[in-house]
Amino acid sequence: MLFNKKSEDEFSHDFSPKRPAAAAAPVEPMTVPGRKPAGGPTRSVIDAWLTISGNLESEGEVQVDGTIRGDIHCAHLTVGRDATVEGNITADEVVVRGNVKGTIRANRVILQDSANVRSEVFHKKLAIEEGACFEGNSRRCDDPMTAQIPDAEKLQSMAEEMQSTSTANGKYEEADEGDVAAA
Repeated sequence: MLFNKKSEDEFSHDFSPKRPAAAAAPVEPMTVPGRKPAGGPTRSVIDAWLTISGNLESEGEVQVDGTIRGDIHCAHLTVGRDATVEGNITADEVVVRGNVKGTIRANRVILQDSANVRSEVFHKKLAIEEGACFEGNSRRCDDPMTAQIPDAEKLQSMAEEMQSTSTANGKYEEADEGDVAAA
């Protein structure tokens, strides 16, 4: 026979650590360390197979390779090539390689060649690489984190004012089908 069954007596070893009875001290409740480690914030990764529906907040760096449907607030955000973010982003620096739909507020925004962004971007510095797709508005601000988004009525009145000014100056005339054509 290849296998021999050993009796239970041979396996009755106690693996618990042995302490002398005199050295036993009263057990005090463990203190749970704070959420902020002494070494500072680290990098959090949202895996490609992960979808988050809800807001995400971090004091450190966040790399999104999956899908987030909600707002993100962090120090540094990297949106991977195959990632999707549907929500507002607030960070010191944002690097986009994937898809973003929502308002971006950051001191520095970089849209790399594979980026597809449909957004309003409030920034101090903006870089858009060749090949990146950007549909929306770019607004340079000294404090992009608190800049106000103009409401639809204000934008509509500004557009009407621009159109009436252009028409009054004789630069444009209205075409038959409602299109604006050069005079």
